[in-house]
Amino acid sequence: MKRLIGAILIISAAVTAGRFAFIELTGLSWFCLSDVEINCPESIEKDKVLEVSKFKIGEPVFGQDFGQAADSLIKIPGIEAVSVKRRLPGSVKIDLEPEAVVLFVKKKKIYGLTRALKLVEIDRPDYYLPVVTGLSEKKTYRYRDNMKLCYSLALYENMESLSRNLSGRLAEIHFRDTRQVELIFDPGGVKVLLPLRNYQESLARLVLLDNKGILGNSGSFDMTAGKMVVKNGV
Repeated sequence: MKRLIGAILIISAAVTAGRFAFIELTGLSWFCLSDVEINCPESIEKDKVLEVSKFKIGEPVFGQDFGQAADSLIKIPGIEAVSVKRRLPGSVKIDLEPEAVVLFVKKKKIYGLTRALKLVEIDRPDYYLPVVTGLSEKKTYRYRDNMKLCYSLALYENMESLSRNLSGRLAEIHFRDTRQVELIFDPGGVKVLLPLRNYQESLARLVLLDNKGILGNSGSFDMTAGKMVVKNGV
């Protein structure tokens, strides 16, 4: 029993001494933060990244909160992934990966929409992606706008999985309300009125029509009445 107690005391003393030595060692100027390497999109200022991370130059690297830095950096608009790595003795590397824009969104101006449903500032949109319209003009989301953005993303990704040819010709997703949406296709401006309820079934029928050449390059289709498809204005 005495040997066990003695061993415990020795181990405790060793741990305490090791802890003290670690604190003393990491507190040396050699381990103080002297450089932060930042890789980020050009639209984001590196000074802003450093400010958000709350890393403090001149203070010990081991005393800085890397978890808090990553949590704060991921909240920067347009950022999808964050990597924060310690590089001994006294530097840190931050990598910010931009979110991919999946669709454009037209409000008072054009924004990019990411898969995380974030609106990203777009300086010069060249419309290489479909544009979502029929939303409020404010940048901030409202409940109905958020619902429409969820639907637009789901519609587009579902269409891509069914037919890359059809999704590649999609020019606009226009919401008339929260129950139906109008899809406009290039090159001739074909309009398809689609119900949002059970839209997967309607998209499958639309792909079938396109594959059979029925969709064509002009006219309009109303697919809101069950399986009936009405073509006008050919």
